[in-house]
Amino acid sequence: MTLKSSFAIVLRVLRSQRNITQRGFADTTSRTYLSKLETGRSSLTLDKLEQLSERLEVSPLTLVALTLSEDTGQTANELLVRTRNEIRALGSEGRIPGLQATLGDDLAELPLPGTSRNSRTKMPLRAPSALQQELSFSD
Repeated sequence: MTLKSSFAIVLRVLRSQRNITQRGFADTTSRTYLSKLETGRSSLTLDKLEQLSERLEVSPLTLVALTLSEDTGQTANELLVRTRNEIRALGSEGRIPGLQATLGDDLAELPLPGTSRNSRTKMPLRAPSALQQELSFSD
């Protein structure tokens, strides 16, 4: 599965869950473009990711985490823990040199299931399970 296909599934499911029609996105994007996104025939920009996430009332990070979860078969929480640990490994003293972003330290460090404390930042992505590949999402 490609990231475009995974994003398409996430977008359709969240739009359906929120009971928003494609016309309901008229203030955000055209129906044609939305249809292309939902069928995996188009990629989105960061600006469009931000607009869609606002319309769906979730953060862009949530959309990306759910997309990667759909693509890799890992849970969104596993991916977020991995991301947090990767960012922490990049930074020193709460900052990544050259970036304005601060890392913060308000989340407890959690190991990923099935990993040791020393290996969790190097955990490879696993392929989607057969069950996930068989699931069909529709409007």
